[in-house]
Amino acid sequence: MDNFLVYITSILTAVGGTGYFTFLFAKSKYKVEVLQARENAETTAIENDIKLSGHYKEILDDLKSRYEIRYKEFEDLMNRKVLLLEEELKIKDRKIKLQQQEIIELKKENRILKANAKNATT
Repeated sequence: MDNFLVYITSILTAVGGTGYFTFLFAKSKYKVEVLQARENAETTAIENDIKLSGHYKEILDDLKSRYEIRYKEFEDLMNRKVLLLEEELKIKDRKIKLQQQEIIELKKENRILKANAKNATT
């Protein structure tokens, strides 16, 4: 039985020792792998930031051109509106002149009618 315990202890010691040495060597290997993974993650993050900044630059460049187009459209619209309002003012001025002429004619007619009415009553 003592021999059996010695064999079992020897086997467990050999397995445990092998496992311990494997752990020690693998630990440094895992540290290197973790450092490489962290480095890859940082590189990927930097590349993503560069791509994102390029995307923002494209958006801003596009925004500038869209703003210029919208501004030109707005300016054209306002110019057309100014022209339309100027035409409207001209039409109103003509209408006022016509109404003034009509008022003058109605006053003449009114005077004539008053004169006729006085003549008819006298």
